[in-house]
Amino acid sequence: MLAPALLDKIAAALGVSSGTAKAALAAAVPAVLGALGSKASTEVGARSLFDAVTKTNTGPMGDLASTLTGAAGANFVQGGLGSLGSLLGENAVQSLSGVIGKQAGIGADASSSIIGLASQLAMGQLAKSVTGGGLNASSLSGLLSAQQGNIASALPAGLGSMLSTAGVLGGNFAGNATRAVNDAARSASAATAQAANAAKKTGTNWLAWIIPLAIIAAAAWYFLGQGTQAVKDAAQQAAGSATALVVDGVDLNAQLTSSMDGLKSALGGITDVASAQAALPKLEDAVKSVDGLAAILAKLSPEQRTAVAGMVNTFLPTLKELIAKVMAIPGVGDVVKPTVDALLTKVEALAKSA
Repeated sequence: MLAPALLDKIAAALGVSSGTAKAALAAAVPAVLGALGSKASTEVGARSLFDAVTKTNTGPMGDLASTLTGAAGANFVQGGLGSLGSLLGENAVQSLSGVIGKQAGIGADASSSIIGLASQLAMGQLAKSVTGGGLNASSLSGLLSAQQGNIASALPAGLGSMLSTAGVLGGNFAGNATRAVNDAARSASAATAQAANAAKKTGTNWLAWIIPLAIIAAAAWYFLGQGTQAVKDAAQQAAGSATALVVDGVDLNAQLTSSMDGLKSALGGITDVASAQAALPKLEDAVKSVDGLAAILAKLSPEQRTAVAGMVNTFLPTLKELIAKVMAIPGVGDVVKPTVDALLTKVEALAKSA
């Protein structure tokens, strides 16, 4: 949601560098989500959070550049602080702000503003989840509980302990998050072993069943970005089984990784017309990689295509979000639109390949 130009704007308003603003928000958003998850761990807390989420106005999130301009920006930030304070208590919000300020090396005013913005972003996304998924208080609590492992892994090293010591996160947060991560790792390993054993009993080529699991594990690791070591180890273990798969001289695992790297790097590096022009060759290479992957998928079994299509569907919202950010930059659409349109069409086709 926060394109480079918008981050620059936020940084200028706070009197810090863009890098500092980005790092502070990267710490503040999962910290706020963790605090809200702790709040929702009780029935009363879950109801309070659900009520607050359902009252959240997501309209301003549609155009953050305008929302964060002048007095409107100050009101937006203060609204986030007020909402968070009513849920967690003013002391908890002050503690949260202090910890984030210390972590990012910024002053109290800047840190408070970062927390207000992070609160609006988190509550806005939760509101979309409630509306889109038809969640109630209990299922919203369950969602946050299930995501504790991902929230914990998104926190910079040591920040979770600091927040727990400050009383911002519930005392069971770290333990629950660790259990969630370990459960995910065990599930991935168990699924791989089960598929291999089943294939051996039926005489099926075990690689044909392991490859989809490895692709999904590797893709989840890649797009979540800052996964914990347990999840990374599980993904590496699964992906290791995929290295031997070569179809028509093409390593499927390497092809998929190359496509992901190319797309994320090319789109993420576009900030203006000049960088868009420089990124065109990478985007074109990514399109070719997707074409190659499509050709390979045509030769896989229906089960394998279903697994890969599921992974592509998971990636598709991220791709659309990156494209939307790029197209919103003045002048960039004229440069990249034909290539980006072709890319999106091909990826959507892959998502429907099952």
